[in-house]
Amino acid sequence: MGRRNRCKPRMIPQQDKRICGCICFCQLVVVLSCVSLIYLTVAIYIPSYRAFNSGFEEVPVMCQTINTSMNNNCSWASCGEWCLTRTSGFCPQIHSTTRQNGSSVTFLNCTTFATSTCPPISKNALKKYNCNNGSECAVLKGIFNCSLGHCSNLSQIYDFKNCHYKADGFTVDSDKDNAKLSGYFECKGSKCTKIKKPFTCDRICKQNITTDRRNLFISVEDSFHQAFCGLGVTDMKANGNKDGFKIEPTQFWVKQPGEVMLVSCHVVQFSEKNSSIFATDCINGTIYNEDIIPKPYATFREFWNLTGKHSHVVDPKNEFLPSQSSLTIYNHSRLYINLDGCVNTLKGECYNFLLTHGRDGKNQTAASRFPCFYNKNNSFMVITRYDLKRTWRELIIAVSIPSILFVVSFITLCGIMQSVRVDDDTKMRCKYCFGSSFNSKADLTEMISRYEVFSPESDEPNFRSSSPEIS
Repeated sequence: MGRRNRCKPRMIPQQDKRICGCICFCQLVVVLSCVSLIYLTVAIYIPSYRAFNSGFEEVPVMCQTINTSMNNNCSWASCGEWCLTRTSGFCPQIHSTTRQNGSSVTFLNCTTFATSTCPPISKNALKKYNCNNGSECAVLKGIFNCSLGHCSNLSQIYDFKNCHYKADGFTVDSDKDNAKLSGYFECKGSKCTKIKKPFTCDRICKQNITTDRRNLFISVEDSFHQAFCGLGVTDMKANGNKDGFKIEPTQFWVKQPGEVMLVSCHVVQFSEKNSSIFATDCINGTIYNEDIIPKPYATFREFWNLTGKHSHVVDPKNEFLPSQSSLTIYNHSRLYINLDGCVNTLKGECYNFLLTHGRDGKNQTAASRFPCFYNKNNSFMVITRYDLKRTWRELIIAVSIPSILFVVSFITLCGIMQSVRVDDDTKMRCKYCFGSSFNSKADLTEMISRYEVFSPESDEPNFRSSSPEIS
């Protein structure tokens, strides 16, 4: 058998794959870190700088929506879905009043606690008519909100016996001129007359308010909590439109024969075990004569009509259960979701923000009431999100992580540049990864030519002997 030529093991370790991989990875990290720093400048660094220098108070106060409008094209919006582009299309504009927080109160010795609610019905749940479809709108009756021939029946949610409107516009035949049905119309059969001016109506409420053996009525959004209580105490003392302060528990109200109290609060909690009611942000405590309240039940409209008919207020000095006017800081301000008026999550936050903060109290609905932050020296705007501790934490993370990755990768690349060389075979090798006999470039070149000579006819290496030729 012929002598088999075996390839001798390489004298020089092949390390170029690991070196190339390390270089590529470090370059990728450097590029991504630079891109992150540029993007975070707009998303984190500039907003953080604005937050730290905005002058807004860190303790929240209370805001209440007074007007909400929707425009297709607007110069500003209370909330935008993407901060890098100008708001267009969905453009809610919300204005609110700003006041100090009301009192946190506790009513003691309470019995017969109950709750009645009159929630607003979503307009998306209304029955809709397509007047462009034959004679579908030939038998309409009531008030309708129409858009290009598609009409919703508002009679399902509003009591039009108690509406203040006048149908004084043009008359449209819903069978023939259905495309002209845009706006509010009073329809009788196929004849619809346009209502030109805005109008208000009382909502239809299915529940009634129990008034028998009740002397306390607490209004919370679209609900009334009723109970029979003995006295009320608080540990807060109001200070006008300045910050209130804590005090020892003080009694501010005690039950009196023939009198009932109405008060507006933000949150109510009833403890059956302690026979007590705890309520936060309570304002506008008023006393009514029991005789003017229907028994044993009253409708929501009858309670709404009690406004201004009270005999006296609970706290004339506005110290323990103050009026809203005594706490007011600003009567009119723009409301923004944050300092930038926009979010970058693209999760529909602005639509939810409009639902929770955009109710302006029209048609006897409860106006949105929520904590907010304000600037003592500027009434132009108030915001709902303002947390300097969280802003500082996000800033530290946004600065440290990309900066550390950039510095570490850059130093690694500099180290590779100093410790790696490219030899005559175009391969990268580490200068410090061989023995002392291969420290010089001449020795390495000789070793390459000695052990890695390739013939043009074959891909296999030809090894030549180091012994001298015999003549």
